[in-house]
Amino acid sequence: MTQPLRILLVEDEAFLAMSLEVMLTGTGYEVCQTVATGEDAVIAVQQESPDVILMDIRLAGDIDGIEAAHQIQTCSETPIIFMTGYSDNAIEERAMKLNPLAYCTKPVRIYELQSILDSVRTSV
Repeated sequence: MTQPLRILLVEDEAFLAMSLEVMLTGTGYEVCQTVATGEDAVIAVQQESPDVILMDIRLAGDIDGIEAAHQIQTCSETPIIFMTGYSDNAIEERAMKLNPLAYCTKPVRIYELQSILDSVRTSV
């Protein structure tokens, strides 16, 4: 039996984070940790070594998800899936410069995430 894909969930809206965690674990993934700030995401990647990061762009704390992803990429090759509830071309362009695995607009649907995550599962 294969190990479940380990996901670091970075989301500052508690209800949404809890909903995503329930959906992800219910479909066979493991949420290794949920954090609400970019700063905590950088630390969690070093502690947890997740297979993939599900990263909100607008976060609590001093750095946003894009800056957190940039810092993570200096020390890790963990694939990142960005999520955002805002449609802003400047933000999307900034995020896409980091070559994320995907860029999703909220509300994120589990079947959309599954196809993206399954591409990670085959490469892990």
